Amino acid sequence: MDTNIFNALSEGLIGSLTHFIHSHSGLLQIAVYLLIGTFFCYALIKAWQGFRTLARFDVRALGNRAVPYLEKCGEGPAPLAVVAAAFYYQARKHYLLEHDADSQKAIPPETFIQDAAFQYSEKFFEERYLNPIAMVANLMPPLGFIGTIIGMVVHFLSGSATLNTHLAVAGIATALYTTFIAMICYTILEFFLKVFSGMARKRIDEGVTGVTDRMILAAKRKAAPA
Repeated sequence: MDTNIFNALSEGLIGSLTHFIHSHSGLLQIAVYLLIGTFFCYALIKAWQGFRTLARFDVRALGNRAVPYLEKCGEGPAPLAVVAAAFYYQARKHYLLEHDADSQKAIPPETFIQDAAFQYSEKFFEERYLNPIAMVANLMPPLGFIGTIIGMVVHFLSGSATLNTHLAVAGIATALYTTFIAMICYTILEFFLKVFSGMARKRIDEGVTGVTDRMILAAKRKAAPA
């Protein structure tokens, strides 16, 4: 008795889903394509903004003016090398202020401050650009598979076509195109992630190293006899 009820419920659920997908297959496919296109365009915008922040910039020419760039980061993309320099300035200023307030507190070594600025800048770039791109990239394969499953349901479970008909072959091909397009988008976004990740580390290192060298040079000039 329980088995018959279970079978009836299963058949009813499968029949309802099959009828719904078969009746609205075109609309569902268009919705999947629109979702893929919308998410991919959003990721491309983030990729373009991230690319702009990776532009080369002579941090040593900024000096202490690197700090105002950090305040403008929320308004628009700033060169990542300058952002890293600004983080370094703020971290160093924080430890100097703590030392002035309490002389017992030692100022950390330069390598510690540089590492802190590097990690903070890397996290800043990841949260603002890499994480949104990675999120969209991870959504691409499931969306593609959803489109393929919709096509499979229509042509295998609805009874509207058989495997030997041209209609079935064309329908399956159309369904597979969804996964094909989604995987292409996924590959492009993964490529951006790999390239941007390496470029970001290089720009951050340039910013932190450049501003440190500038400060060392300024200290030497100040200590040199007149």
